[in-house]
Amino acid sequence: MFRLMRNVHLIFGLIFFFYAIIFAVSSLTIIYRPWLGLSPTDTEQTLSIPADQAATPRALALELMRDHGLKGDLRQAGEKDGEFNLVIARPGTTDNVRYSPATGQATIKTRRQGVLETMVQLHTNHGFWHDYLPANAWAMLSFLGSAGLFLLGATGVYLWFCHNEERVVGSVILALGLIYGITSLVLSRIA
Repeated sequence: MFRLMRNVHLIFGLIFFFYAIIFAVSSLTIIYRPWLGLSPTDTEQTLSIPADQAATPRALALELMRDHGLKGDLRQAGEKDGEFNLVIARPGTTDNVRYSPATGQATIKTRRQGVLETMVQLHTNHGFWHDYLPANAWAMLSFLGSAGLFLLGATGVYLWFCHNEERVVGSVILALGLIYGITSLVLSRIA
């Protein structure tokens, strides 16, 4: 059993190393964002979309995604003062669209983030059901990565427990880590 757990621990450690690095770097980016001076790139374009192809905000979004190269999940779609306003987003890029059915003009403001902000958006992406297929793939990888890291920790505890001479020191380290983790979780929910 020890040999099996050691091999599982080694394999999971190698597989999920890069996954853990992405989340570690994105966590540091979230914490130290003001110090990093990250600045997005903003562009704007205007397109003519016939009103019959954009009868609703969702129809407009589908038209923009199908024929004009926008990609991502449709978010915050609505109508106000005779104009459609919607957001099409994917990690690293957000398109804010304002469309006037009267004139047939769609103004698209695109914001592109750098690598670090894209990693943050991957870190905070949630759910399995997205319009954008790569977001679904990332959600599944995140789920598998979380399960893999949990199993990595469980096999690590088993391997540590098998070494009798290290149980006392390991128990103290394990208890301190558990106290730190629970305290951080509680404090993050309070703040």
